[in-house]
Amino acid sequence: MIRLHLLLATAVLFQTATSCAQSIDWPEFLSRHDMVWDQIPNRWELAPYSGNGNVGFLFYQAEGEAKNVISIHAGRHDYYDHRLPHEGEQMLWIYRSRLPLGHFKLQSKGDIESVDLRLGLWNAELTGTIKTSVGSYKLQGLTHSGHDVLFFETDATDESIQISWHPDAPFAPVKEKLDAGGGPKGVSWDKMRNAPYPLPPEPTLSEEGGNYFCRQLLYENRGETTTGWQVTGDAAGKQQFTASVHHSFPAHDSLEIVKQNLIDAQDLLDNESFVSSHRTWWHDYYPQSFLTLNDPEKESFYWIQMYKLGSAMRENGPILDLMGPWYHKTFWPMVWGDLNVQLIYWTHLTANRMSLGESLPNNLDKYADNLAKNVPDRWKDSASIAACFPQDCLASNRANTPDMLAWVLHDYWLHCQYAADDTRMRDGLFPLLRKTVNGYLNYLRDNPVASDDGKIHIKNSWSPEYPEGRGQDINFTIALLRWSCQTLVDINHQHQLNDPLESEWQRILDNLVEFQTDENGLRIGKDIAFEKPHRHYSHLLGFYPLSVITPENDVDTKLLRTSLDHWLNVSINSKVKVKAMPVTGYTATGAASMYACLGDPEQAYHYLDFLIQHKNVSPTTMYAEGNPVIESPLSFATSLHDMLLQSWGGKIRVFHGTPARWGDVAFEHLRTQGAFLVSAKKKGGVTQFVLIESLKGKPCLVQTDISHPKIYINGVLANETQVFKNEGFYELKIQQGDIAILTPTTIEETDMNIQPIPVSAASRNLFGLSKKTQRLPSHKFYYQ
Repeated sequence: MIRLHLLLATAVLFQTATSCAQSIDWPEFLSRHDMVWDQIPNRWELAPYSGNGNVGFLFYQAEGEAKNVISIHAGRHDYYDHRLPHEGEQMLWIYRSRLPLGHFKLQSKGDIESVDLRLGLWNAELTGTIKTSVGSYKLQGLTHSGHDVLFFETDATDESIQISWHPDAPFAPVKEKLDAGGGPKGVSWDKMRNAPYPLPPEPTLSEEGGNYFCRQLLYENRGETTTGWQVTGDAAGKQQFTASVHHSFPAHDSLEIVKQNLIDAQDLLDNESFVSSHRTWWHDYYPQSFLTLNDPEKESFYWIQMYKLGSAMRENGPILDLMGPWYHKTFWPMVWGDLNVQLIYWTHLTANRMSLGESLPNNLDKYADNLAKNVPDRWKDSASIAACFPQDCLASNRANTPDMLAWVLHDYWLHCQYAADDTRMRDGLFPLLRKTVNGYLNYLRDNPVASDDGKIHIKNSWSPEYPEGRGQDINFTIALLRWSCQTLVDINHQHQLNDPLESEWQRILDNLVEFQTDENGLRIGKDIAFEKPHRHYSHLLGFYPLSVITPENDVDTKLLRTSLDHWLNVSINSKVKVKAMPVTGYTATGAASMYACLGDPEQAYHYLDFLIQHKNVSPTTMYAEGNPVIESPLSFATSLHDMLLQSWGGKIRVFHGTPARWGDVAFEHLRTQGAFLVSAKKKGGVTQFVLIESLKGKPCLVQTDISHPKIYINGVLANETQVFKNEGFYELKIQQGDIAILTPTTIEETDMNIQPIPVSAASRNLFGLSKKTQRLPSHKFYYQ
């Protein structure tokens, strides 16, 4: 239920009252965003998907599969190899890779002719009918939200559905490609081509009490994965299928855990509480925040990302890598730390789905010792990580600048900021960031640069993915080092830690070389201009998301606008007849967020729309560049958040990047840095109100487009000691638990009712694989 709480005061007390006339009908609202299929899904990008952050499935008829078969492609998010290095080389791409699991075939007597499927967001369930040449069968499928169990029920009419398991060999997909003669060239790649790659033993199959098990030991018994399943009922009528997958390392208990998972699932089924207990999690999950706008396509894409996020990420789960629970053969089989994982862990913040994002700081804390092993032995009390890494974060960065870890730790910092968790900032983030900056200090000592300007220069680092992007004074590194040192100084002061290294951090802040610029804005580095098409905004990191440079004065605003325009003119909008690197989805979402921060909502909208039209974004909102990468569609939600609500620099900006075409828009309980829950509404292009609830009592500065708003605190018109106006912002003196309302009229006359904006039948269910999804011209190659 959407509830906007208004505190109505008397002289000595006030009471809480709801300002919502009606409750949200969540099942009806989300049903208009359900994905539907009237064509047979035949590849990863087009499949219905389900998950609980650990396990999941995709449902599709793979290329080359028999026409009477459609498969449940099972996945386990943390199913990684654990091979030891070879001759001192970690060879992460082949020795520490994600591994394929296998699939369950649903085989009918007749060939599949058509489907009518629906992925219902509210219940997180796949339902529908599959018609064959001899009959049909209904199905219901889900991944239980609280148990690592896949569930399908089939109900056949004039049909019989046989279910069978087909395991994949645990063979690294990169090694497979290298063995076939593919992949990049170079010394490190040749080492992997020639490295020994002995296979683990064949899986062991067993049966116990009607349950079947497939136990796969990994090489040298370093880890194991068990898949277990049970089929009950009548294949020619109604039958139920349950399956569980568990990966163990260093323990060897996967079989025992899967057995117990199947017992627990059967108990829930016997008690008729299996489906209801699954639904409970989702019914609690969605109402943590609400958003509606008069743009059905964008609204639908957004809510599908909320479903995807809840399916792919969990507090107690692994770090969300490029695929989550949905495995596909890939050349990028790990966590990518030069942009991808960072973008993934922005989405949950403003969406107020904080528990999901705990998986990143939890795993960084868990594997802090491994982060310290990623640097040379001579670098004492330091930490780092390579650009790509397995789940245990053991990935040597040798003696390079620790940029990737610094950027990952910015996400840790953001999580603490949005939670206003000062304790975790001090006890969790601070020691990790301190070791990271020690890595920078060690690098600077190892690689001094003589200079006449008295500045600290960085001899050599990398601007991720820019062609020939290695050199001196790289802006990517300058931004991360400056942000890292400033953050350490701030935490040290706030908590009075009296850290002896503060003088070193301040010395860097006072003497670090300036950002490298030219007439086109921010360069890649000292000797590298930005002049080649480039999808990555690594050279703009100081602007977004680090906010080391902000558009808060005319000089910096001009620099940032020039840099952003130039990046996109070269990379996307160039008329020059040069073959450009294919522009990826996160280029568009990064551009949308940056224009929103600059207060240019129309350009922000242009690039947000660019993503949906992008040929690599499938009709199910999945994204792949030949290889699956999950971050770009999720970052669509981040960009939409940035267009509605921003909180960088300790200031809340409401509707700062909202385009005129979104004249009707409302949201409730979006979260900002400082742990404020913000609700707001526009109607006919006019802001009706802004409501801010303080969860932790942090300083509150807010900007609104309401001219001369009346400001109420806990239902009472604020006085001159409670509100201060400074340079376009209102500073509100509110404490933990207080609620402030900004309105153009009196509080009694303010329309604070939030309801979904009506949508026509033609604008419902715009994604999946159906006649409606054919409206996206760039996706025409998906249709048979």
